[in-house]
Amino acid sequence: MSKSRRRSAITVMLVVLVFAGLMSVFPDAARAEDLAGDDPGGAQQLADRYAPVMVLKAQDGPCDPEGEPYAPTNVEIVLDNPEILLRQVGNGDPAVKRAPSASDLFGLGQGFFLDFPGGALDPGCIYERDFARYRAGLPVTVYAHIAQNDAHPGRLVLQYWFYWYYNDWNNKHESDWEGVQLLFDASSIEQALAGEPVSVGYAQHEGGERAHWDSSKLERDGTHPVVYSSAGSHASYYGSAVYLGRSGSEGFGCDNTDGPSDRFESEVIVLPDTVDDAASELAWLAYEGRWGERQRGAFNGPTGPLAKGRWLDPVTWHDELRQSSVVIPAGDSIGEQVIGAFCSTVEWGSSQLISVTTSPIRLMVIAVLLGLMAIWLIRRTTWTLAPATPLVDRRRAGQIIRGAYRQYRRSWRDLLPFGAVYLPAILVAGLLGALFSLLPLVGDLLDVAGDRSGTSFILAVTAGGVPQVIAAVAVNAAAAAYLGSSSSDERCSAAGAIRLCWSAKGRLVRATLRALVVVGVLLVSIVGIPWGIRQLVRYQFAPQVIVLEGLDSRAALARSTELVRGRWLHTAVMVAVFNALPLVTALIIGLLLLLALAGLPLWVFSVLMTLIYGLLMPLAATAHAMLYGDAVADNDQHQDEVSSLEAVGTH
Repeated sequence: MSKSRRRSAITVMLVVLVFAGLMSVFPDAARAEDLAGDDPGGAQQLADRYAPVMVLKAQDGPCDPEGEPYAPTNVEIVLDNPEILLRQVGNGDPAVKRAPSASDLFGLGQGFFLDFPGGALDPGCIYERDFARYRAGLPVTVYAHIAQNDAHPGRLVLQYWFYWYYNDWNNKHESDWEGVQLLFDASSIEQALAGEPVSVGYAQHEGGERAHWDSSKLERDGTHPVVYSSAGSHASYYGSAVYLGRSGSEGFGCDNTDGPSDRFESEVIVLPDTVDDAASELAWLAYEGRWGERQRGAFNGPTGPLAKGRWLDPVTWHDELRQSSVVIPAGDSIGEQVIGAFCSTVEWGSSQLISVTTSPIRLMVIAVLLGLMAIWLIRRTTWTLAPATPLVDRRRAGQIIRGAYRQYRRSWRDLLPFGAVYLPAILVAGLLGALFSLLPLVGDLLDVAGDRSGTSFILAVTAGGVPQVIAAVAVNAAAAAYLGSSSSDERCSAAGAIRLCWSAKGRLVRATLRALVVVGVLLVSIVGIPWGIRQLVRYQFAPQVIVLEGLDSRAALARSTELVRGRWLHTAVMVAVFNALPLVTALIIGLLLLLALAGLPLWVFSVLMTLIYGLLMPLAATAHAMLYGDAVADNDQHQDEVSSLEAVGTH
């Protein structure tokens, strides 16, 4: 064989190998069949039969951030629109076309993007108002795509793609492509029409969730699957709830599909696999650029359906979906507070990332000012060691915090049992909260008229909070009894402290309920909120007064008020710090667990958080007792000074 022929043979072999490699990487794309093009009538019939019913969170009014102002719509609202620009990446991203048409987008690559009025990272209400104008009079519209390939014979997928004008979630960006799909055991559209789906898959961020067609979690309106769209993020779910996402496939944050909601039937436009004609009204399908403003990372405008892996490989995507999502239950447990903090923290972190992008100098100035303020506050107090006993002694704020930590570290075996009282309180709070949260459902079953959601919420919060307040009172009383002797050598044992508290249980409960009624009435009255907060701080030392001074409930509240007089702000700040310490610590540990153990069941997580909080409560109670001792010493000192002045006056 000559050298030239040898080179030709090698070249041919290389081409074959490269092509085979591409086929192995993209096997489905290479062998997909355009079923819709072969049977357009059957494709439309199939798509209409299973067109999803969209459930969108209702808004209380225009620009209500809690509701969903957008709906799946026709991309025509941004095509031939004089307010939309087509830009090319580079050299300042110049506008190459105003009001681009479908034919203008045909065949354009990733170096192009659409630019809407407004700023994606600072949306305000611009996008909502523009969307309302552009979409006026148009129905909710979804796009259908039917796919099948040789890699999965006998399986046909009916996809529905949703185009949203704006994504107002943690990753804000112009435009959003979401969707759901139905899986059939069929080889043709005709077979699919003769049967029914075997499974459905709902897209949720980078991943999603699947369900059998006859699954109880899949709500259907006849043959139409019901899709609950998460407000802002537009992830698709099977029910009305708040969902937790803590991995890349689930989305990082919390999705809310909770009601009240509105339902919409959808009209369907069937899409082919590809478009080869720039004159087609669907020519935009061949556009590979971005459908929104160019930004960094997750804030960048998305690419269209054709660029998604599930467009021509939907079966593989479907098989990799989760079988469930993590629902955040309604209630008042520490675990749920941690999850709520996780949701808020992710949202806050997203806003800070946006701030860094839009105004980094302002964020740096704020951070420096907060740091300087923290240093100033820390240096204003004294941090020299002051022991916790004798309890009645003058101490500065830093000494109380340091002394409480030292006492907890030295006596944790005695103090930990005090926190155990918090565990049944959490259980009772969760059960009562769940019971009262079911009131609207019970009312619906009994067909009782009226709006019960507000009343049920108040009852659930009250029922959930009261047992925890009583538990906190018990822990504070036990810690005070344990520390409240004349010297450290005579300190009460843990068992003795518990017995002392048990003997005073009636007075403790009566004082707590009396304080709750007074404070609650003032807070509910709205106008009395300032006085309610004032009384709440004034009653902070009632548990310590009852177990150490032996007063009844009414006298204990009066004595606590006397001890707080003249040091109300100091008491308020210190008590807030003490209560925040175990909660913040539990939050930090909980956030780390949520991130590190994505597969941890929610009930296990809630139990762990409750245990951690119960272990830390005695530390806060120790500091609270030391603050009481400081108040008594201050009051005694003041009384001695008054007595001395009176004695001098008599002479």
